[in-house]
Amino acid sequence: MMIVRMSNLEAYKRFWTEAFNLHDRARRKEFWVPFLIHTCLYTIVSLIVLLYYKVNDNHIYMTANFVFFAVTCIPTFSVFFRRLQDLNISGWWYLIMPFIKFIDELPSYFIYENLQLTIGFMGIIGKVVLLVVMTFDGTEGPNRFGHDPKEVIDELNPRQY
Repeated sequence: MMIVRMSNLEAYKRFWTEAFNLHDRARRKEFWVPFLIHTCLYTIVSLIVLLYYKVNDNHIYMTANFVFFAVTCIPTFSVFFRRLQDLNISGWWYLIMPFIKFIDELPSYFIYENLQLTIGFMGIIGKVVLLVVMTFDGTEGPNRFGHDPKEVIDELNPRQY
């Protein structure tokens, strides 16, 4: 087995070019490089908007926030999905996080306050656990979701899954 090296630029390009691909696997680098770049960009833009437009002008901040999340929503879901598949976990498990967020955001007359606090705490714990799981190395060799993204594939003699 020959391991394929991937540059940071390649990993970031794959984040955007594989945005609608839910069938393959994603390496750790494909997940972490865009995650760190977007976290830094989001922090810098948020600070600039908050400092320039003052804290009172919430409209500009919310607009910038919406544009950022609208642009990165689908590729982020896709890379989370493919990263879980690299760990031999169904990518659909990622949908638990938006479900917990939805329950947490329900008005208090739909759900008891203590239960809402518990669900909010579960959401925080779930996000931390998910980020820790994303640091694990993927399954070596092929798994039920496809070939190992670190391997060079012999196109003349592909493996049978």
